[in-house]
Amino acid sequence: MFMTLLYYFSIKCLTLKRKIMKTLKVLTSVFLMSVCLVSFSQSTKSSSTSSTKSVYFVQTTHTPEQCLNNLTETKSKGDAFLSKFEFGCMSGNHTGYAFLEGTSEDNVKMMLPKEAQSTAKIFKVDKFTAAQIENLHKQHESK
Repeated sequence: MFMTLLYYFSIKCLTLKRKIMKTLKVLTSVFLMSVCLVSFSQSTKSSSTSSTKSVYFVQTTHTPEQCLNNLTETKSKGDAFLSKFEFGCMSGNHTGYAFLEGTSEDNVKMMLPKEAQSTAKIFKVDKFTAAQIENLHKQHESK
């Protein structure tokens, strides 16, 4: 009799364990789906805010005496920022050139090292598709 009760109890425990495991799997799946949805909605929001940014061509000049300090200050902004720049210093043209994203010219200017801000030339630039160029020709011809 004792063995029968023990067997019955162990079967009930296994059944309960399976139900608990199944419930945990469902809860884990729901949790992971929620995390994915939140993550996706956050990435959608951040990409929609980046669409308000424009691309700017930036040209900064400095003297040979200011060169090393300017390069060091640009480097201090981080490797990602430094990698956006090309410099003509090695050929005697102490100018930095970059394409930077920002919400305005002032926003882009504030990204630059303090010394470079006063001499920087910043121009908003756009890319054109072949279709856009064709439309511009049509608009020009109709005038």
